[in-house]
Amino acid sequence: MAEKPEEVNERVAKGESPTQDEKEELKRKAQSEDEVEAARANIELTRAEMTDTVDALQEKLDPETLKEEAKSRAKDTARDTGTRVVETTKQNPTVPIAVAGGLLGLLLLRRWLRGRGRSSNAVVVDLKRGRIRTY
Repeated sequence: MAEKPEEVNERVAKGESPTQDEKEELKRKAQSEDEVEAARANIELTRAEMTDTVDALQEKLDPETLKEEAKSRAKDTARDTGTRVVETTKQNPTVPIAVAGGLLGLLLLRRWLRGRGRSSNAVVVDLKRGRIRTY
């Protein structure tokens, strides 16, 4: 025989959740003719459901659980992105070549512009010989 509602209440207060059989018995008692017994059973059933909900929320919001979920999502996203890049490259091999050429062109242009800027702005002062040179 299952525990009385008061005994279930004590177990719930200690952080223990009622078993499925105890929940079923509370549901049956909640529909009984005795209004007091039905009210107590409803209260205990609601308390048990709230305990389960709080336990589920605590598990879901646990920092370790959140950290593991974030790591898993990051790995999945990186894997999916890598797969898409590889598939795009296989389907259209000219795209990576064009991107690489464009980057190389930008690097060369940057170097050329830097070199050009130095020739008109660089000033060297030779204190031994007393000369000033502009490059």
